[in-house]
Amino acid sequence: MPIISGVSLILAFSWARTALAQEDNVSALTIARTASIYTIDDLGLLAPIADDVTVSLNRDGAVAYWTGTKDTVHATLWHSGQATNIGNLPGYPNSISHAINRHGDMAGWMNTSANLVDSLSTTRGFIQHRGHIRIVPTLGGRDSRVNGLNEKGSAVGAANLAGGARHAFVISGSSIADLGTLPSGKSSSAFAINNTGVIVGEADIDGKSYHAVLWMDRKIVDLGTLAHGVVSTARAINDHSQITGFSDTSDGVHAFLYADGAMRDLGTLGNDPSEASGINNRGEVVGASNISGTKRHAFLWRDGRMTDLNDYLPEGSDWVLLNAFDINDRGQIACSARRKGEPIHLLLLTPQ
Repeated sequence: MPIISGVSLILAFSWARTALAQEDNVSALTIARTASIYTIDDLGLLAPIADDVTVSLNRDGAVAYWTGTKDTVHATLWHSGQATNIGNLPGYPNSISHAINRHGDMAGWMNTSANLVDSLSTTRGFIQHRGHIRIVPTLGGRDSRVNGLNEKGSAVGAANLAGGARHAFVISGSSIADLGTLPSGKSSSAFAINNTGVIVGEADIDGKSYHAVLWMDRKIVDLGTLAHGVVSTARAINDHSQITGFSDTSDGVHAFLYADGAMRDLGTLGNDPSEASGINNRGEVVGASNISGTKRHAFLWRDGRMTDLNDYLPEGSDWVLLNAFDINDRGQIACSARRKGEPIHLLLLTPQ
């Protein structure tokens, strides 16, 4: 597929976004902050796609993801126990939803081939608003993908130019704007946008190595890497402009939290790599980390400490949480998980 994250190829993994409205009550926040046990909703099988394809969760616990059939996958909305396939447009047999806002608007991309990794197929971003799906414009090239969506309906992603280069973009209303690249680079991708319009993603610095970046008022800022790192990517941002993602270090790939002009190493659950994909407005971060060898578990980072989310499951649970995609301000977390002898499922964890 032409539009692939450069950092995903270098580092592997990914994930990211969401916000809380002022009318949320204090008791819900207190429960989410102190709970150590979660109830579990099983949303069913989660078809394997690629490491840079993620699941999104809004403030009300609605989940944007995808469900698979024998030959195709379809963008899907889950809310209050009900899964709804949003349907594909003619000529696009596959669709993936990456983002959802509090209004239930969703965004992602569709593909013209039954094979999601067919390099000859066309990939186009879409936005669904009030039940209506529209294909977003490109930057002059063939392909585009939408990765992030805020409460105001602004969307961000990446699209090819006529010459083939990939640039980050933002869509507000019907207009699309090229966000450009770093001065010495040629490509960029945007992954998330908060409700004040700050955008985060990645951009190459020399045609090979990528750095985490942010765009504010359409101006790009290089966020750098963790100590001794070469590559990094920013995957999620909250409404306080706290940013999370991952970077290589002298010890391997680690999740980070960027705030107040500094990038903080969040560590691992014991082994590299660790990658962060979601952050809420309390600065709680979720993602995945190896615990030993190639065994990977979902993590929650808060109050300065990374913990294994499997430690918070109800006693007797036979689920193993593999990756935490997103967390909302109520403390709900969307995770991939597996039980012995079964394929991967998507779970929604809710603090008791």
